[in-house]
Amino acid sequence: MKHFLPRLSASMNRLPDPRNGWQSVYHQAHLLWLGILLFMMHLGSRRQLRFERLADAFELNLALLSGQHDLDFIADPDTLAYYAEHVQVSALEKLLAAITVRLIRMKAFDPFRLYGYFTVAIDGSQVCTFEHEPWPGCPHRELSTGKTQYFAYVLDAKLVTPCGMALTLATEMLTNEGNENFDKQDCELKAFPRLVEKLRQLFPRTAFCLLLDSLYANQNVIRLIETNQWKYTITFKEGSMPERFNETLSLASMQKDNRLRVNEENIAQSFQWVEQLPIAEFTPNVLFCREQQQDKEATTFVWLTNFNLNRNNVQNIAKKGGRLRWKIENEGFNVQKNDGYEMEHPYSEHQNGFRIFYILLLIAYYITQLILHGSLIQALAKSFGSAKNFARRLAESLRNHLVPADLALPGQIRFRPP
Repeated sequence: MKHFLPRLSASMNRLPDPRNGWQSVYHQAHLLWLGILLFMMHLGSRRQLRFERLADAFELNLALLSGQHDLDFIADPDTLAYYAEHVQVSALEKLLAAITVRLIRMKAFDPFRLYGYFTVAIDGSQVCTFEHEPWPGCPHRELSTGKTQYFAYVLDAKLVTPCGMALTLATEMLTNEGNENFDKQDCELKAFPRLVEKLRQLFPRTAFCLLLDSLYANQNVIRLIETNQWKYTITFKEGSMPERFNETLSLASMQKDNRLRVNEENIAQSFQWVEQLPIAEFTPNVLFCREQQQDKEATTFVWLTNFNLNRNNVQNIAKKGGRLRWKIENEGFNVQKNDGYEMEHPYSEHQNGFRIFYILLLIAYYITQLILHGSLIQALAKSFGSAKNFARRLAESLRNHLVPADLALPGQIRFRPP
């Protein structure tokens, strides 16, 4: 925290405070760090946090993180929940984005740029379910049993890196968007412009390459990305745009020189690319990648992209662009659901409170990734065995050992190379 985000707690205390100042005992940084540690320590519920916080070392370590040293006790998780129900969601979204802005200015992510662009995967995921309607307008579906299931659904934009990080830049909650029942595809496409607008406002001068699945292979999405002067690689399937896909195959038979074959460590890759496929007023390129691993069936990937394609860059764009999109599923949502963060647990049934707890989860996972992928831990497997073991050891340490007051900065911290 001293190295990467030395002013994060001060930024927390500068957020618009919804509470009455004369009644507020806890600084905002105290409450927000309590929520972040709930997820970093993999406690799984507010109830468990209520017991884990009762340790002298934890109290002093939280004071060191938050900067509030005038307390003899730690806030109850219900106090955190009350605060979460009233603090502005937009303020927490800016706090989350400020972490990435700081790291970009430090040039910490420069090795992960794809020809100058940060690779950002966008995808949606269900967060958790409710047995009753937690707030008006909550998405719902009818089950085969006849019961109505309510749930929360998010569309996230995550900065993904070849070394395995999936760092959330912005998030957008989905609603029924006027539909009687929730339509995943329709709602994701309607939320996409809102999420892009958030990215544009939070990172006004940052160049992105959006990595998208086949749902977004349409002219409206391409137009929106081109308007922001960003790049994209979009999974291109025959069912997405049948006429354009057939035209791509015709162009491929004519552009026979656009081919490349690469052999690497039991993997043979065959690339072919088509230039200037007409889609509305745009002429994106199409990249085919056929991958054959030893003793396995061949797999073919196809992407729409506005990168100029040639023999020198197609392998890089496929590996560090199109193929990287899957990390939002594997290193992103899958970890948040199944590896101790308990994303599917409803930490609050208040709409504002739910969104705040989700952002705190994203911040906690962000900070954990900075630790686990940084040069202070040379090998996670040798140091802790797994990320779950790291969280368990972190919880033990925070409860039983004081962070030294004179802790020296370690020097430059670098991330594992791509």
